[in-house]
Amino acid sequence: MTAGLEVRGGAGGLTVQLTQLERAAGVLQSVGGDVAETAIVIGLAAAEPSLALAGVLAPVEYAAAELAICRCVGPTGAGGIATEILASAVTTRAAVATYRTGEAAVEALFDGAATAVGAGVGATVGAAAPAVTAVAVGVALSPGARIALQVPGARERVLAVGLGLGQGADEILADHPWLVPAAADGLDGLVLGVGVGRPALGTWLSWRSGRLGVPYPPRTRAEALGVILAATRGAALDESDQDVSVRVHRQGGGRAPTGVTDLVAAHGPTSGGSRVRLTGVPRADGTWTWVVDVPGTQTFHPRAGANPWDLTSNVLLSSGRATLTTRAVSRALADAQRRTGSTLTSRVMLTGHSQGGLTAAALAADPAFRERHGVTHVVTSGAPIATVGVPEEVSVLSLEHAEDLVPGLEGEDNPDRESWVTVRRAVADELGPDARATQAHHVGRYAETARLVDASDDPSLASWRRGASNFLDGEGGEAVVIDYDIERVPRE
Repeated sequence: MTAGLEVRGGAGGLTVQLTQLERAAGVLQSVGGDVAETAIVIGLAAAEPSLALAGVLAPVEYAAAELAICRCVGPTGAGGIATEILASAVTTRAAVATYRTGEAAVEALFDGAATAVGAGVGATVGAAAPAVTAVAVGVALSPGARIALQVPGARERVLAVGLGLGQGADEILADHPWLVPAAADGLDGLVLGVGVGRPALGTWLSWRSGRLGVPYPPRTRAEALGVILAATRGAALDESDQDVSVRVHRQGGGRAPTGVTDLVAAHGPTSGGSRVRLTGVPRADGTWTWVVDVPGTQTFHPRAGANPWDLTSNVLLSSGRATLTTRAVSRALADAQRRTGSTLTSRVMLTGHSQGGLTAAALAADPAFRERHGVTHVVTSGAPIATVGVPEEVSVLSLEHAEDLVPGLEGEDNPDRESWVTVRRAVADELGPDARATQAHHVGRYAETARLVDASDDPSLASWRRGASNFLDGEGGEAVVIDYDIERVPRE
């Protein structure tokens, strides 16, 4: 930990250390084999006929030579050394294998427990749903409720109660951030349990899922989201009957980023606010670097409207599906590269906060997009991207806050590997005793974390900055900044 940051992965991460241990074991095995071969060669010298013949003429010297050879190949000589080296190689490999096996077993145990708990909750909810729904509808439609809401100030009080409950939940999640990843990890069990608790509903979910080729019962969180999307298709969380419009809002000059803070800050040079912003910099060698900033969620309405940065895109992305937002960013980048003539000479960094980071990671995981545009880096803040299949050749930097519930929506930790650095910071002390999870998610708070990253001397972060120097060194010509308006439109 450095400067209040907990750094996982990267050049100093555990995976790299384990890999280095495995490589060291290989070197030890090779060296041990060489020493063993040397011991054998020395031992064979003891049986040389010429040495035995010399022993007839000089028996004392012959005995001394044989004793010396035995010492060289014995337990205190080359033979013993070879045995120790080879044993060290075997022990090192065994220790690494044991650690990895144990880690996988613990992870499987927690996943199984989360699924079982989710199934139990789902079954209870499924069984009780009709009664709860009936009571809620009855109360809402009763004459008494309608009359009560006409009393001056009644609606405001009801709204205040709702907001108070929401703030209370927000504070609870800030104090217990583990609740969100635990719930997300058990989503497959929850969906299954709802069907078990209400068999008719389970049959209907199975039918709806089967029509779209979605596995039922679900075995993973992504499959559970697929079942939910199948159930709501045509009513909510569905953009299948729509297209996307991509229009240039503004094009002009700008400033190239010089640090992670510039990539994260809401008013940084690469931030497009509610729009997709592309910042291109021509380099001295004739190539271009592009930073693509993708906006986060702007509306939580469950129906897909004109604004595509919404709940529908969130759920589709989380379930591993392509969205109109990913299509729009691809079109915008292709347009920007055509305008600047950098189509074949680009390196691309994708950035974003929250849904923007999830979109960026999804694009980096798309082989066609990655190879067509030259994607090399991804930088996210407060984004749930742990299970997104970003390949190892793409360098990832993820900023997360311990009290922020959004990164935990994946239900898993980010991979610990050389090309993926996760920076985690606790912000509870800064937020005070009434801290809320939504405050921990604020982009301004992440800008402060980014400033700490820029100043950190952690080996993984230092290595990441060196790898991203083409984007952050401030060199090159004047930056070209293009903002794009993205909108859902009816499909023609």
